[in-house]
Amino acid sequence: MDAIILAGGLGTRLKPVVSEVPKPLAPIGDRPFLDLLLQQLDSFEQIEKVILAISYKAELIQQHYQGNDKYHFEIDFSIEDVPLGTGGAIKHALPFTTSNEVLILNGDSFVEFDLTDLHQTHIENKANLTLVAVKVNDTERYGSVDIDMSTMRIAQFSEKQKTNGVGFINAGCYLLKKCLFNDITEGQKVSFEKQILPSLVEKKAYAQISTGKFIDIGTPKTYQQANSGYFN
Repeated sequence: MDAIILAGGLGTRLKPVVSEVPKPLAPIGDRPFLDLLLQQLDSFEQIEKVILAISYKAELIQQHYQGNDKYHFEIDFSIEDVPLGTGGAIKHALPFTTSNEVLILNGDSFVEFDLTDLHQTHIENKANLTLVAVKVNDTERYGSVDIDMSTMRIAQFSEKQKTNGVGFINAGCYLLKKCLFNDITEGQKVSFEKQILPSLVEKKAYAQISTGKFIDIGTPKTYQQANSGYFN
């Protein structure tokens, strides 16, 4: 199985505290955040290749990981000349993959999950997409995922609202069939979360719930949390 890490975002909200490097290279202790994701993938023997989908300050990420032999898998780069959004970035990176199903990770969030269990759930449900969901006290910042708890099938993706309360959110980790992107035009700027995911509700989309660690580093507050012993 191949994996794509979406690492091309501008990281606008984080720029007050991290401005010299792109968000995926934001230091957590003495190492880039992206190292944590690659280390996690290194624990999954199924992963044969990881594609870093990069755009903003792409050369810094490429320089850091070019020729890296620290992990058991090959690292390749899908470079966008202009930002394509998360959906466009996946489409642009898919030609670098060879597996029919691909693991997608957001490059600014970390969630604990077991790839063997995720894949087993995906196969048993004959799913087109299976995402990792986590329960949070307030879904306001993220938007929520409505899940049929008897089948774990996704019923709806709800947009961010001012008050949402406790609920499940998309943790930014997906196992999906490449064919879902057949109708997306190469070079088209498109949001995976806003434009593609809602259309997959009718196409056998399922969730697997993680009760392990989850954090994103998209804001100064959560970045500080990540740097305050969260990964110790």
